[in-house]
Amino acid sequence: MSIRVSVADPSEQETWNRYVDRSPQGTVFHRYEALECLRDHSGATLYPLVGYKGNHPVGIFPVFELNSGPFSLVFSPPYELGIPNLGPALLDMDQMKQRKQEKRHLRFFESCLEWIDDEIDPQYTYVETDWHYEDTRPFAWNDFDVSPSYTYVVPLDDSPSEEELIGRFSQNPRRLIRDAQDGDYSVDVGDRDDVAWITQSVIDRYEEQGRTPHLSVDFVTELYDRLPEGTVRPLILSLDGERVTGNILTDTGDRIRHWQGGARVDMDLPANELVEWHGMLNAIERDVPIYELVGANTRRITTWKAKFSPETRTYYSAKRSTMSMELAESLYVNLRDSSELLSRLSPATN
Repeated sequence: MSIRVSVADPSEQETWNRYVDRSPQGTVFHRYEALECLRDHSGATLYPLVGYKGNHPVGIFPVFELNSGPFSLVFSPPYELGIPNLGPALLDMDQMKQRKQEKRHLRFFESCLEWIDDEIDPQYTYVETDWHYEDTRPFAWNDFDVSPSYTYVVPLDDSPSEEELIGRFSQNPRRLIRDAQDGDYSVDVGDRDDVAWITQSVIDRYEEQGRTPHLSVDFVTELYDRLPEGTVRPLILSLDGERVTGNILTDTGDRIRHWQGGARVDMDLPANELVEWHGMLNAIERDVPIYELVGANTRRITTWKAKFSPETRTYYSAKRSTMSMELAESLYVNLRDSSELLSRLSPATN
């Protein structure tokens, strides 16, 4: 029996979210409310695809259509909103034997791809999967260029004590955190205003470096408002009642992710190390087995994150484009890189 693909509509939001909760690849950003935020802030058209074998759901695949001049583009997630992963999420396949699992996975993916080609006919398709999506052969078998990327995770399923957790870190953060134990700082779960403050701090840091921010305060606060309470959670470090730094965490119940935050702090207090540590303690208190540091692809950043002795996980980007679109993308990348270089070389103006 073939796989039937349909587009979920807003009346099916609860059903869609149940699929997200059931899938090993389901993330905060797969939830229907988050997809609507992504749609509204990217200017894209959302197609939440669901695959069925008979009446049984076998997977979901949210895709976004953007139009740029003569080109039709498909993304999952939409481009430049600071979302680390999206892509397909599979249902009930872990219970199958390998041969049947692979067959159903491939049929689901190719049925979604057939729908995309028939209904959108894109010149460019780009997908970033979650690290739980381990088998990317269906992409490669359908003319996608597949590339690995990396993230860091700290396993917490053995519920370590505070001292055991610190003991896993490298010497520098271990010493810094222990020396700061009796400091006057506090780390607390914040509110909507703290979400906005952290986001603006991240934006300011990007702009100081001459880089274009990938998110906006309105987008992140809307996610905070629309997702269930506690799904987007700001963790704020304060000193003498003043906010110093913070992280925005996302929580799916089986994984807490440091999504945004950690702007540079010019003080002796190891503020970002302390916030990261408290984020892990927060996960342990909530019986969440994984704390994800998010992002292990930029060398200068990995030097800092590796201090917490995380494990690497692999996720994948997959791209398929026509020849004309490849030329347009190459031109865009060259112009963008030249523009960023010029902005860095230009003298500052008052």
